Amino acid sequence: MSPEKVSVSWVSFNNDPYRRERDGSYSYRHNEREVGPTLEFLLNPGSPVAGQIKKHYLFVRRRLTPETGGREVHAAEVDVAKELIREVRQFDGPEIETIYWDTDVAPTNHQELFRFTAPALAMIRRTHPTAQIVVNLSPGTPAAQTVMLVALQARILGDNVRAYQGIPKDKRQAGEVLQEVQWNLLAELARSDDVHPGAEEWSIANAQSESLRRVAELVQRYGRVPFPVLIIGNRGSGKTQVAESLRRNYLERKVKSVKEWHFQMNCAEFRGDPTILRASLFGYAKGSHSTALNARTGLLQLAEGDCVFLDEIHWMDPQAQGALLLALQRNGSFRKIGGEETIKANFRLIAATNKSRSALREILAPDFLDRISELVIELPDLRDCREDLENIWKSVVRRACEQLVERDPELVVKSDSTVPLIRDYLEQFRPHQHHIARALRSMRLEGNYRDLERLARRLLVGGLQAGRLLSISREQVDTELNVMRDEELDTDRVRVGSSAKLEDELPTIARCTSHLRQIRDKDAILSGPNLVAEWERRLLLAAQKVAGSGTKAAELLSMNPRTFNAKMKEIQTD
Repeated sequence: MSPEKVSVSWVSFNNDPYRRERDGSYSYRHNEREVGPTLEFLLNPGSPVAGQIKKHYLFVRRRLTPETGGREVHAAEVDVAKELIREVRQFDGPEIETIYWDTDVAPTNHQELFRFTAPALAMIRRTHPTAQIVVNLSPGTPAAQTVMLVALQARILGDNVRAYQGIPKDKRQAGEVLQEVQWNLLAELARSDDVHPGAEEWSIANAQSESLRRVAELVQRYGRVPFPVLIIGNRGSGKTQVAESLRRNYLERKVKSVKEWHFQMNCAEFRGDPTILRASLFGYAKGSHSTALNARTGLLQLAEGDCVFLDEIHWMDPQAQGALLLALQRNGSFRKIGGEETIKANFRLIAATNKSRSALREILAPDFLDRISELVIELPDLRDCREDLENIWKSVVRRACEQLVERDPELVVKSDSTVPLIRDYLEQFRPHQHHIARALRSMRLEGNYRDLERLARRLLVGGLQAGRLLSISREQVDTELNVMRDEELDTDRVRVGSSAKLEDELPTIARCTSHLRQIRDKDAILSGPNLVAEWERRLLLAAQKVAGSGTKAAELLSMNPRTFNAKMKEIQTD
């Protein structure tokens, strides 16, 4: 599901909503007003956020003392802001909320600018804790733009932030009006391409094991077609990464740029209220329920021309399955909840699950399962890809180091060198990689990639000394590997204690419900007593075969021997 987006910028005294002359009047070019940075950011079709912003926060400097002289038109920033808000409303843009900086200090005072900007940004993050916040850096004075970048680097808005600046009109290509700004400059330094280029890179495309080469082949083949794909794999086996590869191949075949993927949803999130799942997928019409004050666009419609990824598809409720099945059968046509208009969305479905095919037959509606599993990719466990384990481990280590450096801006460059610190981190792992790989090959790795990621992070945390230095010893490596082995033994004990549950082999309630519903619809009946008798017969015969005698078989089943022998006599008589 596409995350909520809110945006923030300063008002541009000289350019909002349109560029101005020195006296404050609008300037014209070819008899048209030149659009300013905020309107281009919010409304221009070439903007990567046009139509996606729910709310825009506008920083406005408001003088405490009356202004004298100056412009004949729009003499203050507050007047410019009001005119900008009117223009945005006229074009049905997002809601705009002004945040005033009441001051008489100069707009170039960096210290006072930061004292205003930092708490204002913190307030926006508190108001929208899970939203992606998009910052338009172009409006405002150069000092305001600089302070905004400093505030981003200080992580006042957190990490779920993107920043853009305008592209000069004479340098624009293909209708683009904005370019993204890499505001996390310290992390960019840490990720320098000078760090062993390609040495720790691994992808499924260069796999050595036969099972992963087969997966890579299917990813390439299925990436070229628009049909649904079902990815089956145990937890941590890389289902999301395979889905991203499928999407990348699909978009590249269509000659479309591969941008950030927002059209993803985990069906497990909606177990408590399946209605929200259907609303998120299909959207709803205004007035369709008591809280539907405005219409909402669903994920399928938002993903026009792109792929939709539904993880843990086995948690999708029957009604949502039926609605999505109809949409797939009708080539992407559906209706919003409570709506009458038919919407046509050209989306491709990619689904994933950690359930087996047999389990899915008991959980999902047969027609729905048939439709989403036209193309299937089954992922192997890492223990079945031992030829790739060492290269996968090196890739996991590099990613863990990058994440550590990115999340802590202080861990960037050594004080006595311009070499990125991440190179030193990787060098600390390098002497141990063969030893670790050998140990990993002897483990089951129930968590697959997650087991490797957990090991890499534990070694990083344990090896970090005072300051920014990392030192990983053989003793530390052996200690963490022993911890992993102990965890596997604990898992074995749990498995042995719970594996003797023969009731798990019985049909699930969902499967019984589906089967009985079909019997009912055919006006037929099912002999329940006969089914119970048949299960009991098989259980008694199996116990007799395992135990070798009636007394021992009765003991195995915690039954009275007389009862067991009587039932066996009935079976033999039949």
